[in-house]
Amino acid sequence: MSKTIKELAEELNLSKSGIRKYLTASFRVRYTHESAHRILIDDAGIKAIKEMIAHKGAHSERTQDANGAHTEQASAQSNGVLVEQLRAKDKQIEHLQKLLDQSQQLQLMAEQKLKRLEKPQNGPKSESEAKDDQINNHAPEAPVKAESTPEQSPSFWQRLFGSGK
Repeated sequence: MSKTIKELAEELNLSKSGIRKYLTASFRVRYTHESAHRILIDDAGIKAIKEMIAHKGAHSERTQDANGAHTEQASAQSNGVLVEQLRAKDKQIEHLQKLLDQSQQLQLMAEQKLKRLEKPQNGPKSESEAKDDQINNHAPEAPVKAESTPEQSPSFWQRLFGSGK
């Protein structure tokens, strides 16, 4: 009994495109015929496709076994490489941490030097300056007489226009 691609795909639990990849030109000539714009695969064609799928499945299992052993070996090698990379990164981190500590120490030393340089300018005055300040603070100021102030000079407008007294 002939089947459509869709029916065969459902029976073999494949997609329609999965079945179509087996339908080469020579296969179509031998095992198919068209009916109402549908491709029908005869019983011999169905058997041929099942054999191709079985052959491919057996080949795939052998490849998986061989790849499985190869994969374990590759996995062990990649783990060794990863461990070495982690060790190298740990060394880099340790080196960078030392550089950071040194940088912080240099920064602290620079700040301390700046404070020492600023201290004499803002710090206490010498003894002679301190005595001069005391004398000036204790000396009484002379009263300023209102009568002794000179007369105010004429303003700009007064000088310009000559108006005044």
